Amino acid sequence: MTFRLNRKWMIFTVTANGTFMSTLSAGIVNIALPTMSAQFGVSLENIQLVVSFYLLVLTCLLPVFGKLSDNYSRKWMYLGGFITFGIGALLGALSGSLPMMLFARGVQGVGSSAMMATSQALVAQIFHGKSRGQAFGAIGAVVAGGSLAGPAVGGALIQAWGWQSVFWICIPIAIIGVWRGIYLIPRFNVHKRTKMDWPGAALYAVASFAFLFALNNAADKGWGHPLILVCFAFSLGIFLAFYRREKIAKHPFLEIAVFQNRTIFLGCWVALLGYTSLFTNSVLLPFYLTDIMHLDPIKIGLLIVPFPITLAIASAVSGTLNAKWPARILTTAGFVLLLISTLMFAFIGAEPSISYIILAQLIMGAGSGTFQVPNNNTVVSAAPKGKLGVVASVNALCRNVGMILGIALSVAIFTGVQHAALAHGQSTQSAFIHGYQVALLFGSVCAVAGGILSAKR
Repeated sequence: MTFRLNRKWMIFTVTANGTFMSTLSAGIVNIALPTMSAQFGVSLENIQLVVSFYLLVLTCLLPVFGKLSDNYSRKWMYLGGFITFGIGALLGALSGSLPMMLFARGVQGVGSSAMMATSQALVAQIFHGKSRGQAFGAIGAVVAGGSLAGPAVGGALIQAWGWQSVFWICIPIAIIGVWRGIYLIPRFNVHKRTKMDWPGAALYAVASFAFLFALNNAADKGWGHPLILVCFAFSLGIFLAFYRREKIAKHPFLEIAVFQNRTIFLGCWVALLGYTSLFTNSVLLPFYLTDIMHLDPIKIGLLIVPFPITLAIASAVSGTLNAKWPARILTTAGFVLLLISTLMFAFIGAEPSISYIILAQLIMGAGSGTFQVPNNNTVVSAAPKGKLGVVASVNALCRNVGMILGIALSVAIFTGVQHAALAHGQSTQSAFIHGYQVALLFGSVCAVAGGILSAKR
């Protein structure tokens, strides 16, 4: 199915609408965490579940929706995800406790998973050649736009109407997106429908949930807690059963052979390491700006804004350059910038200048946009015919696993170091900064590892 150029970009705007809503919501919720923590009366270790549980549900279901999208209508799967995300936003706005909020975020995770598993495949199906790199660059710019609007708009909304307003704003965006998608997105013909291996899908989902549940709760309960150890052991056993199932299934769920392709394999690892590094700062920075610099939500939002500004610029530039330069050069350059920025945050101290924070945010945004776009384009373009959905969803899966790892491990490192520092008599401020520094140094190590893999592909 071919389209005229203007028709392609009209369809693109619908997928961009969903991407914008997801990133807008993520940015707003991060800003709202300190306020929700105070209202629900829960700790940093618990309130971060509002972000990580959403990512957990999203991650567990991504390959399931990706596989289904290769067999059924990507249009209706995408729009169904849009509707589900909007329902989750409504439930979030009405939540009065942390358990209710986590349920709402789980519903949003289901919706976002359906959208994320299909949006890249839709773009790759519509755009070809040089225009595909430009389209992925435009997606990066949309991600930046949502990230840009999230903190700025979120800070103002929270200040004026409370944290509930950050969920209300997603509902009209979802309604508009579904309405436009019904008319604009075509129903692509399925290349070759295969049977869904539901036992394999169930094994994958259970194993992923157990592993990510243990990872998310280890910081709060302790890494040696019996529940955490049992969950890790259980997930390992189920993953082994899943691997065996994939080897013998007539119609395997993930088709592991696809990932013997070196381009896809390395690209997925690069995505995982890059997002792990990025997300070591996503939850901790708002708390640093609140607890150490004593800034209000509006000022916090404004200090986060520089990140998406350069993310938008770098995404557009790298999308264009990707048609001329090898992806390896662009992604490696992105990791160098990411390393510089994580080191800047690691050594931020107690009294940084505003210009120092802005510069670090600008560099981090530039690094993020520079490595994301060519990496996504490279992985999706290497997908075999008829496997576009599953490859795109696993690429998204690796990004989201990186997000969860970045959040969970950075919070675990931060709290562990902070508690040890307090036990040794350090002040509350000094202990906070010490924990923050070690967590960001971990992010720097991930940036180094990602850069090395990127350079070798």
